Amino acid sequence: MRKIFEMKRTILTCLMIGMLVGGMGERSYAAEVVGTQFGEEMNQPLLGRVRHVSCTVDKNGVVTYEVVLGSGLPMPDDGMLYLFEMAPYEYNISSETKIIEAMPFDSSETTIQFTFPVNFRQEDTRLYSKFAVGIKSAGAVHLVTEPSYITNPEALAWNTLSRSPRTKKSTQGEEFNNIFMDGTYGPELGWVFKTLQVLNTGECEALTHPLSRADARNADSRRIKNPMYYMFNASDEEGVRTLAANMEYYAANSKGGENWIIGNEVNTRTWNYMAWTDWDTYIKEYTQAFRVMYNAIMSTNANARVYVCLDQIWDRNLTPADKEYYQYMDGRDFLEKFNELIKQGGDINWGVAQHPYTNPMGYAKFWDMSGLKKGDAYAAQVASGQVVTFQNLSVLTDFMQKPEMLGTDGNVRHIILSEIGLSNAQGSEIQAAALCASYAAVVDNPLIDEMMYLLLYSDPGMDASLDDFSQKIYDEMDGENAALYMDWAKSFIGISDWSEIIW
Repeated sequence: MRKIFEMKRTILTCLMIGMLVGGMGERSYAAEVVGTQFGEEMNQPLLGRVRHVSCTVDKNGVVTYEVVLGSGLPMPDDGMLYLFEMAPYEYNISSETKIIEAMPFDSSETTIQFTFPVNFRQEDTRLYSKFAVGIKSAGAVHLVTEPSYITNPEALAWNTLSRSPRTKKSTQGEEFNNIFMDGTYGPELGWVFKTLQVLNTGECEALTHPLSRADARNADSRRIKNPMYYMFNASDEEGVRTLAANMEYYAANSKGGENWIIGNEVNTRTWNYMAWTDWDTYIKEYTQAFRVMYNAIMSTNANARVYVCLDQIWDRNLTPADKEYYQYMDGRDFLEKFNELIKQGGDINWGVAQHPYTNPMGYAKFWDMSGLKKGDAYAAQVASGQVVTFQNLSVLTDFMQKPEMLGTDGNVRHIILSEIGLSNAQGSEIQAAALCASYAAVVDNPLIDEMMYLLLYSDPGMDASLDDFSQKIYDEMDGENAALYMDWAKSFIGISDWSEIIW
């Protein structure tokens, strides 16, 4: 396949050079590759001369790229505007960057449009590309728009599933399952679940970011020698093609597949391994992969939702001097940077999947920290919003209501709590009461769609398994007699209203 692709590129390059020598028509789809006619000086920016860019596709596979020009755009040397096609990992144009189309520049027109086929499900598909307009001025090529992706891939969906009614409470293993991306597609059984978390085990080299592979082999003591999950690879052609093909297959073969979570706790490098590059590079690489996977999912199932996954670390403001700085970053900072990068390439309706464990995770009696060493410090972290637990979900939901964080429809983005386990180390009654408290926090917050409980989680750090008593409480806390069980929990804790311990 690669040899065929390279042969096509060579042929198209020759065609492009021949057309530029012989002259261009008003609009040309045959122009495919930027030749040496642009010289060596590339990528001189003229950004800011454009007021608006949109890039959408219709159900027939026709892409419309529209630009509303501002003032001050100089007349191109050759009088032409060029629409470039770039890969997710390309941030500058070069002599090999593809040109999809060219048209004469008319200074009297403020709105220009390019239309071209998306080539859906074809080898030369443009669904995963980004596009930018450039001009030749003063002997150099200038980009006049930021590279933008197709922002409504759901218009192409042919396997759309209706979303089923959901309750606020669900259980991992019943509603939720992991899919391990290793190139084998995993067991079909996993596809009946409504929520699927996609993880990269690193077993398929094309799917694993090259820096992840290099880091894992590095002997530096800060690195994890055998990480569980790796950063997805959208940094080269093979990675993008493999990532897209796998996600198209997953989405098309899912019998549930309403929610798709891309990676686990991605603000922590342990689970989305690419240490120890700078955080900006890390987020950029994740965002590239997220966009590819989003387009693959949404172009198959228009009713799907795609989520960024965070742990509970929210606003600790670590500096490079802190030993944890390279291990994780604040969820708030991650979302701000991720949101900025997504909007730069064209906004889409991503959501947030967060894990609101107690702080610390192994202590369920959060309403009374006196039995815990440094309990006051842990409580202060929650009270100040350094971490997000089910006690202070408003820290997350208030942030997501900020104007710059809203979705493309102007509403708050979808938020789910995709993993929470509560320790049984302090006894089953404490565990059961904490379960009720966590559920009360979700019921009272209209911006939280769902909380997914992890009931069988057991490792040296925490055992969240339930005995008969706590299982009974869990089963009934949202049932017909919910009020009775929730009142028991409040009485056991010693409060009359949940607002005394949840805010």
